[in-house]
Amino acid sequence: MKKGEITKRKILEQGLKLFSSYGYEETALKDIAENVNIKTPSIYAYFESKQDLFEQIVSFVIEDYLEFIEQQSYVVENFPIEKKLYHVLVELNKYYYMNDKGSFLKRYGIYPPENFKELITAKNNKVEEGIRDLVFSILRSNKENEFIDEETIVTSFTTILDGMLFHMMSSPYEEYERRLNMIWSVFWKGIRAF
Repeated sequence: MKKGEITKRKILEQGLKLFSSYGYEETALKDIAENVNIKTPSIYAYFESKQDLFEQIVSFVIEDYLEFIEQQSYVVENFPIEKKLYHVLVELNKYYYMNDKGSFLKRYGIYPPENFKELITAKNNKVEEGIRDLVFSILRSNKENEFIDEETIVTSFTTILDGMLFHMMSSPYEEYERRLNMIWSVFWKGIRAF
């Protein structure tokens, strides 16, 4: 990687951390530059403005999460269907809990700054589409169980994912796990057609 690419990557990473920790309005380009050990005007060699930097971070984070979602289909490929669905639910929530990109998504996914609302809503729609596609593909690969209709299952799954994510944002991880296990058994029993 060339020096310019390394610097741009550092700016993105530091912007990600600072925007996640302090918010868009409270983060100054000066703070990002200090963390990268460059002068503030140097940022403009890579980004047109603070807004441009933030938008590129949004794209960077969403693309990473979409890749993570896609990777899950390979991770669960040989799992039984219940384990596939459970694994996807847990891992997609863990992504938000366990890294800087997830922290960024938690902060801005639900309450984006007004001037980025349209962009973030469009990106969130792509994420939901990716999750729905993954769950549909898992259900369609199923040969062992009979289920209620797929649309109901996928909508229920994404609703549980959203609800558990919201709970995770305000509770310790252990409480999240306890609730997830209770909800999972109801979900799994409820989607099977008897």
